[in-house]
Amino acid sequence: MLDDSPVRHRLIRMIEIAFRDVVLGEGVSLHETIVVDHYGDDEERLAARTPDEKLDWRKLVDDPELGNVGGVGGLCFYDAAGLHFHLPAYMTMILKDPTSQGAQNQLDSLFYCLTDLSDYQRERFAILTPLQRQAVREFLFFLRARNYFTIRDECPEIDGALAEYWKDTGLQYEF
Repeated sequence: MLDDSPVRHRLIRMIEIAFRDVVLGEGVSLHETIVVDHYGDDEERLAARTPDEKLDWRKLVDDPELGNVGGVGGLCFYDAAGLHFHLPAYMTMILKDPTSQGAQNQLDSLFYCLTDLSDYQRERFAILTPLQRQAVREFLFFLRARNYFTIRDECPEIDGALAEYWKDTGLQYEF
């Protein structure tokens, strides 16, 4: 088996640099997504949000809750600011250990989130900078090359998203 750890470490570094100053602000938090999914009120949302990380997404990477919140809540229920804050944590969690239970729990949701080109998704991704978009693009190429999303030799969803939405930004990076 090919040792891809240098590539994974380089990609993790790219994500860290691209998203280094991102904070949650008023965006939807991790546990708040569960309340949003259940149509909770403002009081319930605040209660769910209070203990969640809001300043440093890197603290979420090793938090088991990041990998466990899904099915109810999770990736589909973040607003643009919430997705902006949590996306690098999901990508890094998967890159650090793609076979972990948390990574396995989130791969399908992340696949859908990054390859669904609906207006809703495009609105949520509009907040990303060119450097952040390039990091997502490199992440998708990495997963595509290793068949993390599929056991098939082809993955038209990723190929289509890379060609249509996650286009090369033309930026060059040294990490």
